[in-house]
Amino acid sequence: MSSNGSIDLEKTATSSTSGSIAISKTSSGNPIIYKAHHEASTIELCYDLFFVANLATLINYFKLFTLLWFTWLSTTLFDVRFSIDSVWNRLCKAVQFGVMTAFVFCGPIFDKYDTADDVRAYKSFAVVLCVSRSVIGVQYFVVMVQGRMFRQTLLPVGLSGLVHVCGSVAFLVTHFAFPHGGFTECGFRFVIAIVEGLLIFTIAIFWRIVSFKYTHLVERLQLLTLIIIGEGIIGMVKSVACITKGQSTNNSTEIGTVTAAVLLLYLLWMLYFDQLSHDRFGTVRQQIWSLLHYPLHGAILFCVEGNTSLIVWNSAVQGLKWIWSITPPNIAQPAAGFSTSEAYIDHLNTTMWDVQARFKSKPWNATYPWTRNLTAIANYTSTYGFATPEWNNRTSDIITRMFNNAQEFVFEAHADTLGKLNAVTTPNQSAAAHLQAIYDVFNVTVLQFYIGAGSMLLLLAVMYWFNKSHKTKLEFGEMITRVVVGFALIVVGVAAVMADKTTKGFKFSASNWIIAIVVLLFLLGKSRPNSSA
Repeated sequence: MSSNGSIDLEKTATSSTSGSIAISKTSSGNPIIYKAHHEASTIELCYDLFFVANLATLINYFKLFTLLWFTWLSTTLFDVRFSIDSVWNRLCKAVQFGVMTAFVFCGPIFDKYDTADDVRAYKSFAVVLCVSRSVIGVQYFVVMVQGRMFRQTLLPVGLSGLVHVCGSVAFLVTHFAFPHGGFTECGFRFVIAIVEGLLIFTIAIFWRIVSFKYTHLVERLQLLTLIIIGEGIIGMVKSVACITKGQSTNNSTEIGTVTAAVLLLYLLWMLYFDQLSHDRFGTVRQQIWSLLHYPLHGAILFCVEGNTSLIVWNSAVQGLKWIWSITPPNIAQPAAGFSTSEAYIDHLNTTMWDVQARFKSKPWNATYPWTRNLTAIANYTSTYGFATPEWNNRTSDIITRMFNNAQEFVFEAHADTLGKLNAVTTPNQSAAAHLQAIYDVFNVTVLQFYIGAGSMLLLLAVMYWFNKSHKTKLEFGEMITRVVVGFALIVVGVAAVMADKTTKGFKFSASNWIIAIVVLLFLLGKSRPNSSA
């Protein structure tokens, strides 16, 4: 194309064709107009909400997220170029709504703690993915037929339809070739989904007439990003409700953690939206930028879900610290400082009722029958005498068991952590084993949070580079800052968790700073108010 007075092929095709195909006619001579869309339609936004509905239930299953995201992408790449408001497209959209709903039912196959129905669910999931791609493929072929008078569009649109038909067949093959399910089948599906997305983008790169340059793809990705951040807000509100309902009082560290969590979500929004410059996008750069949203959305999910869990974790740690403060300092001599068994039993009784009063979501005496322990201690006094070596030995076992169960009860009083407790422990485990399993869960949560936050900054730096074709020195500085801060967050998270996993480690001693540190580093990464201004 010549530079002076030449026609921009992409713009001409988009403005006169639906985002790529011009005016076609029905058999009766009526025109079918595929007009360019510069904003998302209400039905597209409704479809996006089905995406976040799955995230709310299946956020921990990143493998499912991969299939879910690329299914959303396949539908979106068609919609932003060829979708019009018609009975046919509404019927196709209804099928896609059904596909997204089916993800909810198929999602439990990614729960490694419940494998009862995995074989049947794997086979059903293959059918769901097959139907999804079949519908999109048929939609492309319908567009190709309707726009057949424009020969330059036939090959790219037909190839796009063929890609999805082949993907549909490949997903169906997994239904029969992998009847038992497993890693191989799951991995094969990931490859199919990712290759599908890459091929559609590749077609748009080589045939600019079906590119995304003058479509609202950027807006759709921005809206989905906003919805995912919004899911973090919903999770945060649930966590705040959990800690306020779980305890009779909340201290300043809990309030500070919630404040930091709110600031974190606000900074996520600023870091993403402030760096976009629509007028500095190239065609190929735009498509690479769009595809980078897959790892970006994964990183944001790790970050916001970690943020949500750590609000509850900090509250639970405050409860643990209180339990530790009322635990006898010398378990070997539990009644040190008491002259009679009656005085010691009265003290324990008062302490247990204090535990009951502090955590109001469920009764402590119904969870653990501690009155039996007091009766047993009284019987030991009658048999062995108060504070004798045998009495100390037997009573210390009871006290250890009693306060270990009290620590476990702290997590049970925070309802959001109870699911984690049940998932990683068995009923036959002791209270101490239950506690260690929960601590391990939150080791992973802290790592997830910091790695998600750091990866997000690294990806934003890469996307910043693709978004801006001609960069100033200040913009280069911003990208370098985000890379440095991103790596720093990952290193801090790994070092903080791995260095000391005991109850004296960072995860416990500085639980109220876990989120705040990320907020401070995000502020450093956000070096000026609006990069696109």
